[in-house]
Amino acid sequence: MVVEIPTGTRQKWEVNHKSGQIEWEFKDGKPREVKFLAYPGNYGFLPQTLSGDNDPLDIIVLSEAFNRGDIIEVKVLGMLKLSDGGESDNKVIAITEGSGFKKIDSLSEMLVKEPNVIPIIRQWFEGYKTPGKMVFLGYEDKKQTIEYIEKAHKRWKLEKN
Repeated sequence: MVVEIPTGTRQKWEVNHKSGQIEWEFKDGKPREVKFLAYPGNYGFLPQTLSGDNDPLDIIVLSEAFNRGDIIEVKVLGMLKLSDGGESDNKVIAITEGSGFKKIDSLSEMLVKEPNVIPIIRQWFEGYKTPGKMVFLGYEDKKQTIEYIEKAHKRWKLEKN
């Protein structure tokens, strides 16, 4: 994954898909900051994927903070299925080998062994935008999430050619 927003920060940065550079996102001429709690994990995207909205897949990695622009290897656990203003806005959930969760292998295992972690992530995504805009639709397990990523990679390859 490519880190756009490190754990513990609120500035909304994202890759400019034309230039390939990570830039501070602007809205109404002002740099965006999440007017909420800081990001609870490293947030970014999975390269060489395309979601339904023609952006790379979103991912949050539960680990210590990395630097903006870092490329990190992750272990996928599952996915939060979300709707943003009526449009699909799923978030892949992953960890790193160095995280405190390195022995956890799936979202269901995380929900059993660390029952408060995923609800915190879910509540964060439901609350960081205008209330009611982000709607939780459910979870996807590890296998379904990896299939989702593989389909998004195939979509990217088709779009590229």
